[in-house]
Amino acid sequence: MAFRSIASLLIGIVLSLACHAQARNQRFTVYLSGQVTELFSGDPVKGALVRVLKAGKEEVEATTRSDGRYKFELERGWKYEVWFSRNNMVTKHVVIDTREVPPYPDVPFYEMDLQMTLFAWIADVDLSSFQEPIGLASYKASVRNMSWDTPYTEQMRPLFSKVMNEYEKTHNGYYKQRDRRNQEAYR
Repeated sequence: MAFRSIASLLIGIVLSLACHAQARNQRFTVYLSGQVTELFSGDPVKGALVRVLKAGKEEVEATTRSDGRYKFELERGWKYEVWFSRNNMVTKHVVIDTREVPPYPDVPFYEMDLQMTLFAWIADVDLSSFQEPIGLASYKASVRNMSWDTPYTEQMRPLFSKVMNEYEKTHNGYYKQRDRRNQEAYR
């Protein structure tokens, strides 16, 4: 009887250690998902290419489904760039930095919902500002989760607003109408 008790206790300890070791070996994940839509209509963009670069090298890519949705798993300890593109549309990207996520966070994963809008290229508008990331995210210990860098967003907002104001004027034909009125005034 004592042998069975000791054997049961040893089996219990071994199983407990095995479960603990397995839990420690599970990799921490940031689940990144969202939807790509067209800026003006809000319609899902089917066939948009979403590329994830890990430490500057291509890691994985996916094409959005008919509902514009995509999803990826990002590992702890890396800096990622997530690029959104489609033929004849302006390419945009964000940076997600998981390097500061603690080795043993208090949850098994984080979820990030990233909605992205794309819009058509217009030749007469300087869209080079979109070579800069439109958002930065990283782990914030104060909230114990991934968080968007609001000061960066506020710093970039005037630049993107100016570009988008010009884009919308061109898209809506403001400059063509103005030029036509000016030509008619000189006749």
